[in-house]
Amino acid sequence: MEKNRLKNLHSAEAAIFCIFLLSVLMVILIHFNPGSIRFASAVTPYSILQPDTVTEEKISEYAGIRRTYTLKLPDTKSATTTGSRLTFYLRHTIVQYSIPGTNLSNDLSEYETPHIGKTPGNYWVSIPIKPEYAGKTVNITLTPVYKSNTGKNPIFMVITRDMQLAMVELPKDGLLLLLSFIAVATGIFLALMAFVIALDSQDKRRIFYLGAVTVLAGLWKLCGLPVLPLLLDFLGIQKEIWFTGAISYLLMMVLSLRLMTLMRTNSENRTGTICFCVSVAAALLLLVLQLTGILELYSMLIWYGIGMALLHVISLFGKKPSRSELLWLLPFFLTMGIDLLIYYAVGSMRSAPAFLIWIIINLIVRSFGFVNEAIHRERTLRKKEEELRDVRIQTMINQIRPHFIYNTLTSIYVLCREDPKLASEVIQNFTAYLQANFTAISAKELIAFSDELQHTKAFVAVESLRYGDKLQIDYDILHTAFRLPALTLQPLVENAIKHCLGKGIGPEHIVVRTRAEKDCAVIIVEDNGPGIGSGATDSEVHVGFQNVKDRLQLMCGGSLEYSSAPGMGTIITVRIPRDN
Repeated sequence: MEKNRLKNLHSAEAAIFCIFLLSVLMVILIHFNPGSIRFASAVTPYSILQPDTVTEEKISEYAGIRRTYTLKLPDTKSATTTGSRLTFYLRHTIVQYSIPGTNLSNDLSEYETPHIGKTPGNYWVSIPIKPEYAGKTVNITLTPVYKSNTGKNPIFMVITRDMQLAMVELPKDGLLLLLSFIAVATGIFLALMAFVIALDSQDKRRIFYLGAVTVLAGLWKLCGLPVLPLLLDFLGIQKEIWFTGAISYLLMMVLSLRLMTLMRTNSENRTGTICFCVSVAAALLLLVLQLTGILELYSMLIWYGIGMALLHVISLFGKKPSRSELLWLLPFFLTMGIDLLIYYAVGSMRSAPAFLIWIIINLIVRSFGFVNEAIHRERTLRKKEEELRDVRIQTMINQIRPHFIYNTLTSIYVLCREDPKLASEVIQNFTAYLQANFTAISAKELIAFSDELQHTKAFVAVESLRYGDKLQIDYDILHTAFRLPALTLQPLVENAIKHCLGKGIGPEHIVVRTRAEKDCAVIIVEDNGPGIGSGATDSEVHVGFQNVKDRLQLMCGGSLEYSSAPGMGTIITVRIPRDN
């Protein structure tokens, strides 16, 4: 089971890595062939220009509409001093502008070349304003790429870049910018910490995915802020910024679902694993379709988000959701839904901090919870190891039985005179028993059932010397392909012999059976003895049963049960889970 779980974990990581590589490839391709207009460094007086006229025309491409704005620049040279820019922010809109009577203009020629995605992204248009442009008219033609952007009119400002950053954009975006940087920084720290701290693979993955989801949430929000392309306008990567945000959104959803499948520590969430595989396939499909130009990623984001929300909910089916899963799922989509409503209403992420605030608080609280849970699990494991050590010591004490050894050696001594051939056979069986016994005592791992069976038969062969025809034992072995703790079967047979023949009651018939069930291997030891009561010897039997039961539970999650009634014999049933 552990091997299968690790195999599934590695497959999931491989799928996520493929999405990550494809995402990086897309951003690199966009960078080298963006199909977008690159502008010089952006936009001493601060003024907002109102368009003199706005005309619309229907077109057959993009969103089906094109608007032309006519603006008159300030007619005083003091309003167009060095560093002034006519600047405005566009979302998924193609721009064309000109100033009649000057050589300042741009056209759509670059957008007629093949490129990834129709959108130029979110960016600032910054048109340098020279003193000789004072009082002139600027014609600006905007072509929205998507219909959802057709109702948005830009705000035209004449301002310097430094003033725009200091007085306009940073005050508006400051809170979300700070939260985004905190999310990215703390997420990276937590994701890297997962590879440093000493935890098991399950805990490492949970902490890593929590950090990765936080990083992606921060990038998604950061790339949607108007201030980021203004800060990086000198790089001319506005399209890469938008696609980085969109891809971060895709990956955040996939990794969030993966994190939910890892929150169940004691059982495998099969439904969640299936939902995760569907989410990986959906993300890969969207990226491939965008790269091949079949569809636009922007047009599918809202539907992708709805689909991922449904997958998150479906992943809870099949088993009652844990508190940890609910505390992740409900706030995740509640705060994201609030932010998306604000985004579509206002047209900007700057007024939507709810999701990031929750994700940062969740990271701090949950990461400490994960680490604390891992420490508690480590302490529990250490305690179990100490208990197992105590059980091993008790087992060793129980197996060192000088009277049994002395009696056997005495019997061999007598046989050497009366029946040397039988003495030789008994010596061989006794040697095999002792060798198997000492090996079993020192065994720290599970052993093959065939070895335990051989050990038991060697013991029975030695005991037969003492009890002769009074001891009859049959073996109905139908299943041997499993492992179990050493000294499991042999002590049970020994207790059966001691409980009957050791009390002078006999003859005794013991049957040892094995069979395979759906999820476990079963061992049954049945005798026709007097049944287990409450005598002194019976107390020893109970101690022996408890010793075997403890080792079964600690070493392989197995169980031991028995039923007994006076005069009706005893039936002992041992179950060993599969994949041990």
